[in-house]
This record gives sequence, structure tokens and C-alpha cells, in this order.
Amino acid sequence: NVQNAQIPPNRYGKQTFYAAFALFVERVIAKRETIRVGKLGHYVDIDELPFYEKGESGIKGLFAIPVGRDLGVLYVDTKRSWGFAEKEQKLVLEFGQILETLVKSERAIEREKMYARMLRLWHNVEEQAEMSENLERYFHSVVSLCHKFVKAHSSYLFLVNHSNNKVKLFACAGKVQDEFKDAEVPLTEGIMGWIASNQKTLKIRKLETKSKKQYLFNPHEPLPHTGSFLGVPLFIDGEVEAIFGFLWEREHRWDRDELYILNVVAKRSSTVLEKLSLQRQLAIAETIDSNTGLHNELGFEQVFQNKLNKAIEKSIPMVLAVIQISPWMLVKANLTLREEKDLRQHISQIIVSTFGRKTTMGSLTEARYAFLWFDHTLGEAERKLTRLKTRLVHECLRNVSDLDLRIRSSLALFPSDGNTTSDLWNTLYIRLLATRHKNSPN
Repeated sequence: NVQNAQIPPNRYGKQTFYAAFALFVERVIAKRETIRVGKLGHYVDIDELPFYEKGESGIKGLFAIPVGRDLGVLYVDTKRSWGFAEKEQKLVLEFGQILETLVKSERAIEREKMYARMLRLWHNVEEQAEMSENLERYFHSVVSLCHKFVKAHSSYLFLVNHSNNKVKLFACAGKVQDEFKDAEVPLTEGIMGWIASNQKTLKIRKLETKSKKQYLFNPHEPLPHTGSFLGVPLFIDGEVEAIFGFLWEREHRWDRDELYILNVVAKRSSTVLEKLSLQRQLAIAETIDSNTGLHNELGFEQVFQNKLNKAIEKSIPMVLAVIQISPWMLVKANLTLREEKDLRQHISQIIVSTFGRKTTMGSLTEARYAFLWFDHTLGEAERKLTRLKTRLVHECLRNVSDLDLRIRSSLALFPSDGNTTSDLWNTLYIRLLATRHKNSPN
């Protein structure tokens, strides 16, 4: 305790009083000391005290005590006398104890409210994790939930694409301009690039409005750079695969519990991201022919049904086409497995280079390939197949161990040949069988 401490004029004049007063209050809080200063106005002009309005005079003493361990400071001044008597000090100390009880009670209530909000957020996130079957639905829901929890200006989820070194906005909530939706940012630039490179949470209490590095999309983005930003990375196998971002218009002070629950949500979302990504990769693998990279029979049928639904909805014609290379048994009998695989890959490369990736193509069997074209006539589709067959013969099949391989083809047109996938397949295969009897004994 410092009793009857006075402020010497030769050490703390008017020019240095603010710094001295700040140290004075810090001493009360940090060291938990009770400080009583008498004859305050004797050496220092009262106008220099930041706690008082300009022109106020007559303050003769002050008494400051810590409230609890770190709750605050109770600051009392007097105009009656040059200090505080023991009875007055005791009264202030008792008021300090009452304030400590009230503040602790208020903080306990606020903490319980925060825990309730955290529990609701966690319950909702967990519910989304169990219900969602795709990444889009899950992350749009979770970003919205977190956005409401932190009460930010805008909230984001960026996916990291290590193959092209970019981060892409995948989900957002709040005041986000349409121009930024699905936007991509180089992995080495901006705030997201920093988080991905340093692989840790980034807290910016006060954004620098003129900074050329503190931005989400570009240095001239129409987003508020006047408040705070929080970025939380999502890890899979030690690599940053996604990033939560929260932007506030004003300076935001993060509660420890707030940061904790956001990191918990990020960890849970990492497991969901990994699970759904693996499921998506597995689903793609199940519909892709591993030798050719084209749709397999299952994958082509799924795309065929979707394309047919679109053709029905928009009332546009669609051609289903197929080519078959036969007799493929000659290939199996005369080539090794490695040579057969190379042949299939060569065939698929010619198909892709002839039609381009925008054409829907599938490898139905080792020797049969199917195609879909919107808004084509049978004649247009036939000319495309003729061009493909010519290339296959001259660039590939005529050089295969002198095997006499033939290419047959057939077409079916929606809607004249059928309105369902099964109808179109039946028509197609009937016509393909007819070409076998017509063109080849095989």
C-alpha cells in the first residue's frame, strides 16, 4: 500500500502527467495495489487528468483499489479533504467487494450464455455433418451458422487447390458481392495466401486500410478494411485444404471461448471435407474406365439419363451413337495384356482428339464406345463417326499385328427413335446387329 503518496513536480510536470497517470492505473491493476494520493491539486492542474472534464477543479485527493484479481479498478476522488480517512477507505474497500461480487456474477451469466451459444453451434454443425451428402450443402450451412455466431460483416470458406496453386471461394454468408462468388486467388497472394503458406490461424485486430497485402480477393476490393479479420485453416494430413474467414466492419475483440469453438468447428469440418472428398473421388472412380479415362458403362448411363432429361425438358433432339471394333477376340489372342492396354489407350486418345472433351463419351466394353450429341441430325452424327472411323483405321488399327479388325457403328435419335434410355439403346443395338450381318461375317 502507498499511503499519502504525492506527485513530485520535478518528475511529473504537465507534459508528462498522462504517461505517469497511465502507469499509475496500470500499477493498480497489474500489481493489485491500493493507492491513496493526497494533496492532488497542490502540484498538478486538474485539467490535465484524463478522467475529468475540462475546467473541473477542486479535486483534492483520489483513492484507487483493484476489483478482484483482474476485473477492474474502483477509482474514487474527493473535493472535501486532502485525502481519505481510515473509515472512508474501509467504505470504499467494502464497495469494491460488492462490485467484485456483482461483476463476477455478471460475467458468470455472460459465460453461461456463451456456452449455450457454443453448444447450439456445435449441435447444428454436428447435425449438418451427419445429414449432408455433398460439400456444397454442408459448407454453405456451416458458414451461415458460424456467421450468425460471430456476428461478422461477411464470412467465407475458401478451398485450396494445390494443383493450380489457387484458393477458390466455395461458400459465403453476409454482405458478399456477387462478383466474388466462385472467385479464385493465387495461393501466394493476400490474406488467404499467407494462411495457406504459414499453416496457422491469423488474427488481425485492426486491418490496415492502405495495405497492399491485407485483402481477400484483390487490393481494390469493395470490402471494409476498417475492422478485424480472423482466418482459421482446415487441415487434412498436415496440409491446409480449406480456410474459414470472418471479416468485421469494426474492431472486434475475440473471446477465448469464441476462438475455441471456431477451431473445433474447423477440425470437425476437416473430417467432413476429407470424407466427402473421398466419397466424391470414389464415385468418380466407379464411373470412369481406368484404361481410357472415359466414362465406363455405369458412368455413361448416368450421364445419358441426365442429358435425356435435359433434352426432354428443352425439347431438343439428341443423338446416341456407338462404334464397335471387332472381332476383339483376335486382339486378346494375339496381343499381350500390356499391348492390349496400350491399344485401348491409343484408341481413346484418337477419340478425344477427334471430338474434344466437351462431347460426352464412354467406353462401354473393351471394344465398344458410345457418344451423345445435342441438337444433331442423324446425318451430322454419321459424318462425325465416319471421320473417327477413318482416323482409327489409318492411325491405329491397320498396324495391329496385321489383324483384320473392322469398325461398325449405329445411331439412335431422340425423340423419333424413343423417349427413354432403354428405348434408344434397344433401337441402337438392333441397328448395330444389322450392320454385323451386312458388313462382316464376324
